Amino acid sequence: MVFASHTVPVSTAAGGAFGVDLFFTLSSFLITTLLLRESSVCGALDVTAFYLRRVLRILPLYFGFLLAATTLARSLVPDENLPLKYVVAFALLCGNWACVLWGYPQSVASPLWSVSIEEQFYLCWPLIMRRWVHRLTMVAVGLLLVSFVTRLCLVLHGAIHPQIWCNTLARLDPIACGALLAVRQDKREISLSPGIRVALLLGGCGVLTAAGHFGDVVGIKALVTFPAVTAACVALLVATLSLQMAPGRGPVVRALVHLGRISYGLYVFHSLFILAFGVSSSHAPLARLMRAMAALLATIVVAAGSYHWFERPFLRLKESFTHVRSRPI
Repeated sequence: MVFASHTVPVSTAAGGAFGVDLFFTLSSFLITTLLLRESSVCGALDVTAFYLRRVLRILPLYFGFLLAATTLARSLVPDENLPLKYVVAFALLCGNWACVLWGYPQSVASPLWSVSIEEQFYLCWPLIMRRWVHRLTMVAVGLLLVSFVTRLCLVLHGAIHPQIWCNTLARLDPIACGALLAVRQDKREISLSPGIRVALLLGGCGVLTAAGHFGDVVGIKALVTFPAVTAACVALLVATLSLQMAPGRGPVVRALVHLGRISYGLYVFHSLFILAFGVSSSHAPLARLMRAMAALLATIVVAAGSYHWFERPFLRLKESFTHVRSRPI
């Protein structure tokens, strides 16, 4: 979704940028589910072990790519420019706040703003859950209120893009709703008929497309767009709950499973290759499509290589600090 929003005309990929919201929702759901399970099985949360797991999963590639953006990216992208103030902000996992204050940098590292929000969530959430694990519903509702009030204040003060889009306090809706869904699933597993799943999938995709066409992330429309997008993301996630995609079912399923496994790398590297292949600078539809396909293929190859040869040693070490195994949605 995010790749499409950065490569094809806006009218074609309307709503693709909201793939970030889907990622926030899914991440919150998974993390909350695992922590709830750990609290139930172990009787308490090992916050230190959680931090170590997140560090080993996220930060090696994050800092590796940030280093590459400051040293090597200009050889592939001539216009690459990541000023020192952005480097410091991203290194402190506050890159999204740098974008709020100064706008996006002209850099392949700019998509890392969303990883900064994720890391802020990872830092705070286990502490919140350890203290209020039995009151998570109230906490999540409070986050929804904070998010709405923040956006309302920013809209009234004439905020421009990306002052709402990259603002942590204004982007809590999908995180809160992912947590609410995890609490609901923990109490009683959601079981849906195939027809309802299809309806949720179609409805969620329809709302995201409509939000891309008619919504906005600034101005008065933002007050409707963000909640609508969050509802769509929840619908898409609910539609996939408890579905199993066994790798042995065929090459298409195996490919999808593998893409999911390397999805973090796909997100980190996609901007580099979109800019390196000059996708945006091509105005002829066929040439733009060919460059986009080449950029996508390069992103997949490099992300797969990164996963197998760079990230996996850290992931094996991460297992040493795992108390409760994850399981497919």
